[in-house]
Amino acid sequence: MNKHKLKALILTVGAIFMAFLMVNVTSQAARMDMVDVSNNNGYMSTAEYTSMRNEFGVKALTVKISEGTTFKDGYAASNIANGQAAGLYVNGYHFAHYKTKAQAIAEADFAGKTAKAAGLPVGAVLATDVESQEANNQSKATNDRNNAAFMKEIQKFGYRTDIYTSGSWANNKMTVKGKTGWIASYPYVVSGKNWYSTNHAWQWSSTAKFRISYGGFDV
Repeated sequence: MNKHKLKALILTVGAIFMAFLMVNVTSQAARMDMVDVSNNNGYMSTAEYTSMRNEFGVKALTVKISEGTTFKDGYAASNIANGQAAGLYVNGYHFAHYKTKAQAIAEADFAGKTAKAAGLPVGAVLATDVESQEANNQSKATNDRNNAAFMKEIQKFGYRTDIYTSGSWANNKMTVKGKTGWIASYPYVVSGKNWYSTNHAWQWSSTAKFRISYGGFDV
């Protein structure tokens, strides 16, 4: 997948995550509340985020912070700063590769320290993105144990936390209870749908368009 298609995938995700960040906001279909960005998008300007806010109703941004125990997203700091400058609520996520409880704790420590250095504000959400082959190879019980260890450790850095995963994995590969979870699941027709309304966020598309940003985005 090329950079611009990845950019599309990532920004749509963000629209969704806003639901659990903003108090008293309920999940509704076909809204673009949040955008998710990472190094795959390249540099994203304040002007792009401002356009998303003013023209499309985007309220929040979810920024990739880290992956595993070695990868730091090189655009995290600028995405956080530019998103805040545009008046967006900013969150973060860590792409998980852990297979054991000890590895989950180590990844959480790495993610928390990296988030602090990038400027992610205390009180923001720092989610664990659980969709790796490592997680696919684990039992549900093992994934639940590892996710719980990651999320408990992240709280030591002053962040809230949650789980991002696909609809096919939620409550199959891992437990994602109601009132938690950022769930990706794409209907053929969005109109009239309100999936995962009891969860924090529903990622309903990977092809949303924004006027001054190239490509489609996760929303």
